Amino acid sequence: MIRKMIRFLGSVLSGSPHEEEEPCPSLVLLLESPVELNREKALELATHAWGGPENPASVARRARTGRWLVRVSDVLFGLRDGRSRYRDPGPEPNQVRQRAWDRHKAWLAIDCPQGPKMPESEWPSCYKLLFLMANTLWDENCVGLYLPVQSVTIPNMGDLIASIRWAGNNGTPLPFLHEPTESEASGQ
Repeated sequence: MIRKMIRFLGSVLSGSPHEEEEPCPSLVLLLESPVELNREKALELATHAWGGPENPASVARRARTGRWLVRVSDVLFGLRDGRSRYRDPGPEPNQVRQRAWDRHKAWLAIDCPQGPKMPESEWPSCYKLLFLMANTLWDENCVGLYLPVQSVTIPNMGDLIASIRWAGNNGTPLPFLHEPTESEASGQ
């Protein structure tokens, strides 16, 4: 019960556009202009990021426009686009990160809807898969990346890897990207 309440408060504070949803591993690309996702585009992106001959991707439209559910093997991913500003979590501590929020006019979220049902120790593996899609979408239209559950903003500093490194070297805690060692996982 307490864990659910903490997660709910985290989603409210994180700027998630849907506070009623439980937090899950999620990335939000902050964009200068909207990217329209249709079935063909969602399938093309999913195949490029996660699929292949042995793991074909399939795509189904969710109830709302701009929302797609992608299945690759037994893993589900969500893609959704937003044609307005993502709800700002509040002022960033430095101007470089704040500039991403000031410049964006649209967003595209990539998430793992099964996240609330999996142990948080498995979230780093899920984030790695989400970053594969973010890397596929990363271009000059993307001014930054936001991780709602962690309230972390990563500005576009070139390619995605360089941007993550910049964030890590400039005060952004990124421990959620590292899978726990065996001793950490067992609580020792």
